[in-house]
Amino acid sequence: MQKKLIALAVAGLLSAPAFAQSNVTLYGTIDYGFTSLGSNDAEGVKSRQGIDSGISKANRIGFKGAEDLGNGLKAVFVLETGLNGDQSSLFNDGKARQSYAGLAGGFGTVAFGRQYTPQHLFTSAVDPFGKNGFGSAGNVLVQDRRLDNLAAYISPSFGGFSFIFGYTFNGIGQENLENDGDARVWAFAPSFTWNNLFVGANYHTANVKAAHGPNTSAFNALDLYASYDFGFVKVGSTIGRRTTKQAVNPWISNKDTKLTQFMIGATFRITPNDSILTSYSRARENDFDNSGNRPRIGQWAIGYEHALSKRTVLYSQFAVQSHNADYKEYGFTGTFFTDGPVGSVTSSNGPNVGSAPSFVNQELQTGNQYRRGFVVGFRHDF
Repeated sequence: MQKKLIALAVAGLLSAPAFAQSNVTLYGTIDYGFTSLGSNDAEGVKSRQGIDSGISKANRIGFKGAEDLGNGLKAVFVLETGLNGDQSSLFNDGKARQSYAGLAGGFGTVAFGRQYTPQHLFTSAVDPFGKNGFGSAGNVLVQDRRLDNLAAYISPSFGGFSFIFGYTFNGIGQENLENDGDARVWAFAPSFTWNNLFVGANYHTANVKAAHGPNTSAFNALDLYASYDFGFVKVGSTIGRRTTKQAVNPWISNKDTKLTQFMIGATFRITPNDSILTSYSRARENDFDNSGNRPRIGQWAIGYEHALSKRTVLYSQFAVQSHNADYKEYGFTGTFFTDGPVGSVTSSNGPNVGSAPSFVNQELQTGNQYRRGFVVGFRHDF
């Protein structure tokens, strides 16, 4: 488990075979499926059916490589972008999924660029759906997937203990003039692995810098993780609290917004090639405006996967969400940095049905999302 997490943190580079001198690898994922989506609300969007791409795993293409510098030191890099797969434009919106370079050795790994957050990596490790598709915990949990301009350190394992530390001068794009409006984010994520047991924690916080005034404390997030692999079944869970400061959106709330969220799930291995995936995710906000309203949303999900080979998988997923009236009216406030439509079963990999709010645009995504979804599809990793 420890090796898997470290490999995730550096996009598989540390788990690659030893390099003689230098090596560059082309890799990616192609995923297609038939999807059926519907809304549980009378005022919701109409149901739709179609062939979509990037459902159980986002379509992507990338290059990763390493150069042996001697004395156990390596230069490493990743350059990766998303693919549409079923549209006329091949590349989706031109944004890099990951793009970084760094050094790896006995001291660990240091990398600079656009990278996954520890929060996303740990959630993916305990979520049976890998935080992908209609069953993804990311359809409900408000989390931060990637950060720009990130300097990250991934430690080696010390008897099962390891940690990730990261800092960025602006986690949401290019640094601004005078650094005005830059979101400065730091994260710390320790973990421990022993045989089939994994436990971890993540804490990160963001502050918005003001060139000619006081800085604004934007939000902080604390998450706990655990999983255990019994062989025939692997169970995993996460629970967290995300606090958005009142100063960020005073026109919406008159006190800090606190979002409590969790996921619990299991993967049942029926045969060496067949697995059943199950999970339940839930998020609930506090009474952020003293009106008695507490937005809440939950999701049940089940999936099936049949491995035709190590790289090719047939899959099916079904998920259904329920939410209270307060969620429909208010949504969740302060969903900063997320890059998936929280509150919809479609996830960030699925059809474009509306993106999550950005740091600047505080629109609430309510009443225009799908609440149930079914997909049967085919995925190949290369």
